Amino acid sequence: MKLLHVLGSSYEDAISPGLEASLTTSWRRFALVGAIVAGPLLACGASEEAPASARATETRSDPSAAIPRNPEKDAFFGDLHIHSAWSLDAFVFRVRVTPEDAYRYVRGGAIDHVSGEQIRMQGPPLDFVAISEHANYMGVPMALLDENDPRRQLPVVKAMMDDDPAKSAPAMSRLLNSFWRGGPFPTLLPGDLRAPAWKRLVDLANRHDVPGTFTAFVAYEYTSMPKGQNLHRNVVFRGSDVPGEPFSSFDSENPEDLWDYMDAARAEGSDLISIPHNSNGSNGLMYQRVDTAGVPLDTAYAEQRLRNEPVSEVMQIKGQSETHPALSPGDEWANFEVLGTILGRPADLSQPAGSYARHAFKTGLELEEERGVNPYRFGVLGSSDGHNASSPVEEDNYTGKLGIVDGTPEVRLGLVQGSPLGPLGLSNPFSAAGLAGIWAPANTREDLFDAMRARETFSTSGPRIRVRLFAGFDLASEDLGDEMVQRGYAKGVPMGGELVGSVPGKAPTLLAHALRDPREAPLERLQVIKGWIEDGSAKEKVFDIACANAERPDPNSHRCAFKAPAPDFSDCSYREEDGSPQLAAAWTDPEFDASQRSFYYVRVLQIPTCRWSSWDAIRLGVPRAKDATHSIQERAITSPIWYRPDASREAASLG
Repeated sequence: MKLLHVLGSSYEDAISPGLEASLTTSWRRFALVGAIVAGPLLACGASEEAPASARATETRSDPSAAIPRNPEKDAFFGDLHIHSAWSLDAFVFRVRVTPEDAYRYVRGGAIDHVSGEQIRMQGPPLDFVAISEHANYMGVPMALLDENDPRRQLPVVKAMMDDDPAKSAPAMSRLLNSFWRGGPFPTLLPGDLRAPAWKRLVDLANRHDVPGTFTAFVAYEYTSMPKGQNLHRNVVFRGSDVPGEPFSSFDSENPEDLWDYMDAARAEGSDLISIPHNSNGSNGLMYQRVDTAGVPLDTAYAEQRLRNEPVSEVMQIKGQSETHPALSPGDEWANFEVLGTILGRPADLSQPAGSYARHAFKTGLELEEERGVNPYRFGVLGSSDGHNASSPVEEDNYTGKLGIVDGTPEVRLGLVQGSPLGPLGLSNPFSAAGLAGIWAPANTREDLFDAMRARETFSTSGPRIRVRLFAGFDLASEDLGDEMVQRGYAKGVPMGGELVGSVPGKAPTLLAHALRDPREAPLERLQVIKGWIEDGSAKEKVFDIACANAERPDPNSHRCAFKAPAPDFSDCSYREEDGSPQLAAAWTDPEFDASQRSFYYVRVLQIPTCRWSSWDAIRLGVPRAKDATHSIQERAITSPIWYRPDASREAASLG
């Protein structure tokens, strides 16, 4: 009933019922999906192991060919980054739920949790998922789940599983640090375990994939951490014809070697992409101006990177990677869920430059201006990185990231110690985030994958905010009505696209529309973030383009005057009248210079609501702690649209 109430609310005059309907199709679909949650996709038990082979392939028919497709596309929400007990770091921290449980959770079912309680999503089921177990030690945690496996008698394993923290903590540290310091434990090398474990993951994804209803991607995580600096990627396959084993950072810490593996797999018929995440903890390594060997980036590097990494994950549990206050001092909303330390060295700060997507977009413009190459023309999405076989993105239903590390409100608030490695306390840096949004014609592996390759994607911090963006020189304010989507595709390009060449005397017009998540708070403002080249250097600016309750941005400051107040922390309530159910604008760049390379993307902000730390305090009946973050301004951001004035440059062929 809440959905009907929200969609029945009054909208801004510029928004038509036809446009609203085109962006709410997916919510009607959720009702149908929820009706089959208890169906065959929730069947338990893993497929039998198969002998290792050159390719972990299961022959499948192509039922997706008969799936109806919407040429104007629907928004699909999912999580491309979930771990279970089959990942060693999850197993180490007492997680015992498996990929089978993860599939049950994202379809709306309840699963066991390290807290002793069962957990489930409060919102609708997800549309798609990738269970991305670590390639490092793949197969070992699965074996250790068997109490009779002889590896459980290894000294490091026995110590790690001991109830005495004095014994378990050093063993846990040694195991986790082996990901990036000193190499793997020889006694725990997967050996003959990795290929069968990978085969089981492929078979599980194939069994849970239902074209047109729910997409289960074949995927894994490549976990490179040179000197503790985060260069992690999730590797996602388009289909089920995949190599016999994944490529891990034990094979090479150099992501360029991963791309070579991917190119070779693609030559054998496996299309795949890798998705960087937590660039915020990379210490500036994720988006450099040189390659791993220190050589300046060239066309070959840019082509290979764009071919293999068309999107990056910019919101998740371990902080956001959109931008940093030090990089965007003119952006009042940049200080959002910032986790500014090096991932494997939490006592050391991560260098912001080279660690955030917006700075990478600007670096790409500068490299294109200098050398004609732009390796950083990528789209954005979010995911959770949940390690409890779950996607814990709901602030009022947050169940932690990693087993006993933060599995209960008491542990998260520092009232008791959970991990033998020590309490996180109120410095707990984790966020309840995020989700991937994809605009695609249908919910199939092929359609969603192709949309990611085309960068028609967006990221949310958790809420299922739908946001759409088009740009073109022939678009105008009258195109914002019922036929916005049709006209956007016909007369412009969508998020992830590129405008090449200018029209004399005209600036591009952006059509942007955002629709609230019916279960979440209303929207406060819709913004355009612009980056451009001026005198050889990249600059940026934030423009408010639509405000709640039909207020108009100030034409000089480009800001909405009203800022919604904090929620009522006694019960986490907020006022509906402080926001709007949807926001839209046709915006023409008032500072456009046809000679300047540029990019534009849209960010939409909800009114402030309670963060999980406030919900936990209410749940326990304890005061909010002084050093906790109490509120959050949830958001969504789109992939950019790039403008390039010179169509003759070599960069035209890239991406």
